[in-house]
Amino acid sequence: MQDMTPRATELKPSRGHKKRERTRDQLIQAGLQVLANKGDTLTISDVVAQAEVSNGTFYNYFADRDELIRVLAECSLMTIAAQSAGQVMGEDPAKRFALATSRVLLRAQQDPTWGRVILRLADHERSLRQEVGRYLQEDLAEGFARGRFTLPPDEITLDLVIGLVMLSIRRIVRDEARPELIASVVERALVALGVSTEEASELASAVLADQA
Repeated sequence: MQDMTPRATELKPSRGHKKRERTRDQLIQAGLQVLANKGDTLTISDVVAQAEVSNGTFYNYFADRDELIRVLAECSLMTIAAQSAGQVMGEDPAKRFALATSRVLLRAQQDPTWGRVILRLADHERSLRQEVGRYLQEDLAEGFARGRFTLPPDEITLDLVIGLVMLSIRRIVRDEARPELIASVVERALVALGVSTEEASELASAVLADQA
């Protein structure tokens, strides 16, 4: 006779699994706070103190400081993309693009360690590029559909934009960037996408002034 008993426990995460997820999230949130405050000087001791857990607990979730920083960089980059999309949702896609681009570059300027990790992730983490690219492609597609951009939202346009941003981050972390680099990158990216030079300059100035 076939067993018809529901197996709800097989479909739901166990309490232990949920607790592990909560603890890992607790460490990530603590790490983001410490990274924002201390940047390159972040230590495991700082993070476990902020999270109020033991050193042993940390090593249950992360192999070392470098692995934690990779996770923190990925989480914060996704947060920037999501927040920029949400902040001006329904508004001009060119403005959303300018806001997200300037925020990423400003973060790299404020925290070169973060910028270096992003460069490593961009080279090796396909999932990160896909997730960030999703937000970017939405802006590009809407901008193209509304006549704000003239370039189609295809892989070549994505490569053009992402490549420009990553090369600019590389200059920033190498301390080779001119003071006007961020404004110039945002402006020229918009021009490449089809926005007039005058409007692109105004948009770049406006989004940077809002974050000053």
